[in-house]
Amino acid sequence: MREGARANAGGLFSRETYSILQLHTVSYMNRGGVSVPGHGVSAAGPVSVVGPGAVGLALAGRLALRGHPVTLCGRPGSAPVRCIEQTGDGGTRTARVHWQDDPARARPAAWVLVTTKLHQGDAARAWLKRLVGGGTVVVVAQNGVEHREQAAPWAPPGQVVPALVHFNAERLVGNRVSVRGEGAGLVIGDDEPARRALPLLAGTGLGVDPVADFTTAAWRKLMVNAVANPVTALTSRRVEVFADPAVRAVAATMLTEVAEVGRAEGARLPGNATGEALAWIDARPPGAGSSMLADRLAGRPMEHDGLLGAVVRRADARGIAVPMCRTVLALVAALDAARP
Repeated sequence: MREGARANAGGLFSRETYSILQLHTVSYMNRGGVSVPGHGVSAAGPVSVVGPGAVGLALAGRLALRGHPVTLCGRPGSAPVRCIEQTGDGGTRTARVHWQDDPARARPAAWVLVTTKLHQGDAARAWLKRLVGGGTVVVVAQNGVEHREQAAPWAPPGQVVPALVHFNAERLVGNRVSVRGEGAGLVIGDDEPARRALPLLAGTGLGVDPVADFTTAAWRKLMVNAVANPVTALTSRRVEVFADPAVRAVAATMLTEVAEVGRAEGARLPGNATGEALAWIDARPPGAGSSMLADRLAGRPMEHDGLLGAVVRRADARGIAVPMCRTVLALVAALDAARP
C-alpha cells in the first residue's frame, strides 16, 4: 500500500459517494475570497489545518494556492511538511505552507480546519485549545455525526462548521497528494457559521454544497460507513463479502438499527433506506475496500468508536435497542485492542 490511505466521503470504498446523499441544490465552485450576500464576511485570514493526512494536505494545498497563509499542524516530532505537491484537475501544482508540531506555540487563527481521524480527537483538541479565539471558525471535516462534540470544549457550537468530505484524496510518496472527484467535494449546513465558512471552502475549487438538512445528509452517509467499514475490517474481506447471505443479513440488521437511531435524531431517512444502502454497496467495483479495512491491514488504529460507537451512544441516550450494532462494535473494539 502506498504511503497513507485513500480518504474520501467518510473513508468508505475510496472511489465514489453514496448516491442517496445527493441532496444538494447549489454548488459553489472556485469562489474563494468572496462574501456571502448579506453577511459581509470574507475568506481572508490565516488558516490552520489540524491533521496532515490526505484530506488535510488536499485542503491545505488548495487554500495556499489561493493565497491564504496556511499552517499545517502535525504530531510532535513528525516529519515536517512545508511543500505540498497536488495532482488533479489535469495538472500538478506545488503549494508552500508553514509547519508546526507544538500546540503550545500555536496562536489563534481566523480559520481552523480539523481533518484528523476520529480516534485522534485528543490530539486535535490540544491544538484547538490554542488555535481557537473569539472569532475563529472551526471546520470539522471528519466522519460520523459528532462533529461539534469533537471540537468541544474549546470551540463553542456557534463557531463550528460540520463538513462531509466527498472528494477522493490519496497521499502518495512524500508530500504528494492526488485529488479526484465529481460534483460537490464538501457538504456543509446552511446555518450562520456555515455561511461564514462558505467563501473559504469554495476557494478550494472542490465544490461546496450547503444543505438545509445536514442531519439527514450526515446520517445517510453514516448508515453505510458505520456498517460497511466494521464488517470489512472484521472479515478482512472487501466488498464481495456482502454477497455472503449470512453476512448480508447481519449488515441489513445493522443498517435497520442505524436508520432507527438516525430517525430519532431527526434524520429524514426513507423507509427503504436499508435496501438503498445495500444496493449502493452492491454497485461498488470489484475489489473495493474500506478505510477501516485498510487501517486494519496496515496495523493502524481504526475509527470504529467514531462511526459505530456514535450510533450506539445515540441509541443509548434515546433508549433504542441496537443489539447487532452493539455486538459488532464490541468485536471490532476487541480486534483493535489486539494491535501490536
